[in-house]
Amino acid sequence: MKVNFRAQQPQIPTQPKQNDQNVRVKSLYANDLHSHVDGFAKLTTEVNKFRAENDKQGRTGFVFLGGDSYVGGNEPKNKLIVKIMNIIKPDAVVNGNHEFDSKGSTGLFDRMKDANYLTLGLNLNIKPGSPFEKLINMGKLAKSTVIEKNGEKFGVIGLTPSDLFMRISQETKDYCNDFSIMNLPDTIKAVQQEVNQLEKQGVNKISLVSHMGYDADVAMAKAVDGLDVIHGAHSHDTLPGLIPKVNIFTSRRGEPVIITQAGKNGHAYGVLDVEYDKNGKIVSAKNDIRSLENVPQSLMVNVAQNIFLGKPQVIGEIAETVKALPEYALQENPLCSFLCDAYKKYTGADIVYNNGGTMRASLYKGPITDAQIMDLMPYFNEVSVYKFSEKEIIDTLNNAIEATAKYHRTGALQVAGLQYTIGTDHKVKDVYFVKDDGTKEKIDAKAPRTDKFYTVAYNSFLFGGSEGLANLHAPEKKVAQADKNETEMLIEYIKSFNGKPVKIAKTGRIINENRQELIPENSGSAQAA
Repeated sequence: MKVNFRAQQPQIPTQPKQNDQNVRVKSLYANDLHSHVDGFAKLTTEVNKFRAENDKQGRTGFVFLGGDSYVGGNEPKNKLIVKIMNIIKPDAVVNGNHEFDSKGSTGLFDRMKDANYLTLGLNLNIKPGSPFEKLINMGKLAKSTVIEKNGEKFGVIGLTPSDLFMRISQETKDYCNDFSIMNLPDTIKAVQQEVNQLEKQGVNKISLVSHMGYDADVAMAKAVDGLDVIHGAHSHDTLPGLIPKVNIFTSRRGEPVIITQAGKNGHAYGVLDVEYDKNGKIVSAKNDIRSLENVPQSLMVNVAQNIFLGKPQVIGEIAETVKALPEYALQENPLCSFLCDAYKKYTGADIVYNNGGTMRASLYKGPITDAQIMDLMPYFNEVSVYKFSEKEIIDTLNNAIEATAKYHRTGALQVAGLQYTIGTDHKVKDVYFVKDDGTKEKIDAKAPRTDKFYTVAYNSFLFGGSEGLANLHAPEKKVAQADKNETEMLIEYIKSFNGKPVKIAKTGRIINENRQELIPENSGSAQAA
């Protein structure tokens, strides 16, 4: 589910009456910043203001970060994000799936050992010898924590996503053999047990910081007694206000449970203002989602960025703003088409695949820097070339459509060297192989050949074979490895326009007969304007 944070919903006070025994708490929360330094720089400004206001009023305040704070294989940037989080000083954070992108738990240890904040992960099953054991011994990682402020005790539990191994590349999976993640039913049981332990310690105000996704958080709110607030993430929802059966539920004890989430990519954050009675029950609450669009950047963050990454370099100019599409879009994403063209240029493959989740942010008119591309594509995914038959190509396109219906994430496979239509039966048709000179050869989608082959380039995430694309995990079909990762390819591709404004627009390579386009369709192609 998605809710526009600009359309603020009415607050739902559960019992507005106050008394001297009640405890008021404000929590600032953010999630899924995906390594966007601009968002972090603005969030740091708001965190500093939030803390100053709380200190002035003598009020209890918390700061929680819900995971996917840093992503991809750019280690200098990952270390920068840890430095920024040290500046923010959150009370607790959790690891999302993207924290594992670079060398799994091994890479995560190298970053977390420098963290001055506590990471929580109740549903991690850690094997002996795992780097996570060292982090636990260092006091950097725990299942939960009890924080005492203004004479009151508050319990906080954290969760890593149960679907972690569906959301990471095969390369990353190879670094993640030292732990496993509980499934949702087992996680719910573990959270209940942890809540029970906290309550035995006299803690009756308990929050959960969760990178499980909205649906899992709703299940948690309904099934676990003793939780008061779930600060969510992972599904990129924006949940303004307090709306019954949307983000405020009733536990089996009959007590209110609030769920929060503030979108993605550093566009917004939230502030939850809660009043508890003496028994730890929420009696009134207010939840605001606040835009970061016009917030000034923290100078400390800008200085840290220049130290860790160097001064951004202008690599070209974008002719017109091109907006991002949701990762589940069953249509052409012009940003991904442009990226696929870069793949094709630097791999020489006949065909290119990519998924819409690779590029979730927009590109804006005007000069573009290498730092902006690294924000847009922080994953640094490796790219390889494989050999597939016509039948395997058609099957893959259809598998992506089926997976989108099941997981609401995969989206139509973005392509270069192909043109196809999604028919009313939700199968591909009118499929053409497009040669470099623009001429087309039709591929019979109903009876594709098994003896005709094409080279196909795609990245290490798709190679993982997650979410209905298991056939792409095909090491035996690999024929070449690109010498640039996908982020480097895009930077070099933009540079190849030699300063001429680059127009990025729809090309007509994917048509869907079933639904209206999510944004007005543009004409033309990626070209020098």
